[in-house]
Amino acid sequence: MDIPKRRVKRSRVTRRRDQEPQESEIDSKDVGATASSVSEAPTSTSKPAITSGSSISKPRISKPTWMKEDDFQRRINAIQKTEDLNESINTPMASEDVSLKVAQLPKLTKQSKDEIVRDFYNIQTHNARKSKRVESPIYRLRSFNNCIKYILIHKYGRHNGSVLDLGCGKGGDLAKWGLINTQQYVGIDLSELSVKEAYSRYRKSRYDFGAIFVSGDAFNTPLPEILGEFEQDQVCHLQFDNISMQFCMHYAFSSEESVRQMLTNVSKSLKMGGMFVGTIPSSDFIKWKIKKHPGEKSWGNSLYRVTFPDTPPQDGNFENPFGNVYNYFLVDAVDNVPEFIVPFEKFRGLCEEFGLRLRYKKGFFEVFRKEINNYFNFLPGPLVQSLRLNGGYGVEGEERDAVGFYLAFAFEKVA
Repeated sequence: MDIPKRRVKRSRVTRRRDQEPQESEIDSKDVGATASSVSEAPTSTSKPAITSGSSISKPRISKPTWMKEDDFQRRINAIQKTEDLNESINTPMASEDVSLKVAQLPKLTKQSKDEIVRDFYNIQTHNARKSKRVESPIYRLRSFNNCIKYILIHKYGRHNGSVLDLGCGKGGDLAKWGLINTQQYVGIDLSELSVKEAYSRYRKSRYDFGAIFVSGDAFNTPLPEILGEFEQDQVCHLQFDNISMQFCMHYAFSSEESVRQMLTNVSKSLKMGGMFVGTIPSSDFIKWKIKKHPGEKSWGNSLYRVTFPDTPPQDGNFENPFGNVYNYFLVDAVDNVPEFIVPFEKFRGLCEEFGLRLRYKKGFFEVFRKEINNYFNFLPGPLVQSLRLNGGYGVEGEERDAVGFYLAFAFEKVA
């Protein structure tokens, strides 16, 4: 995609598939309000809520007109902050055990599949400490995905509010929420090591909001049980302006029970008018691929691969909307972890039951195509530069196919 030469001059920030399946699209008016002020970081007494950090070089990001210069500097410092990932954690990693369980996937119980997911992300966090991100063969893919999340969060996240990040991982979205003047952040993840890494990232950076991080299963456990040890004001009295699930919600579709527990947690913890945003595999894309490869259990390319335990229906329509498992492989990132198809219309219908109305749904390429010109001067400079491609910006070839696997969504709490 051709984009005008990036301007160094500060300017006002405005909110502004080869043949692939058409995503049904709902693109309502922007629901995120522009922040009018930036407050100091609140003092928190919770165990994992310490702020610290140091100044680093300034990236080429345009300062919003409403933001003070000092506040802007603190925020871009947080974006550019790259913590040392080489500290060792002496935790035994059972890689062989995870691989064995994946091989036995069709015979495993739901609990065993959940254990595979948890163990994998513990292993991934441990191994990430030994690697350099820029040397990864999927560095551009990660940059593209981060670009989509920046756009989604800024466009549909409630500014000046609180955030519940379910599946927070290693805290990779902290800076994204900081740029919309988030006041309080709560992160929950199934992986204990990921939670420790997220806390370390927060502690070493200079964010202007308080935060707590907790290990727990928000797909099978009521939130009050997970957050019960904290004071109510530390967890926003379980009433949040934003709830986020980035690249994780599909795990809830292992069963209807898990999906309903997840949506119960979302609906009960979201303020009226609050936003539920996320990124998930596109069921339309998966269906299109199945029909393109009839009778085949596996498809993909050198970067990613989807493998079903049994031959999927040739029309891509599964009889049961829940528990349709496949193994997902992404080079240098995901090693054949069981994931579940999210039939989007079923998901949308369940959200309606829980008072959540769809405001936005688009595949990643459509998000990028429609929004990148509006956000070009808002995104971190190094992120944008990592997407340079033949005089423009984006991904192509096998990378394009790999990121085409995902869509972004936003729901609003209306009842």
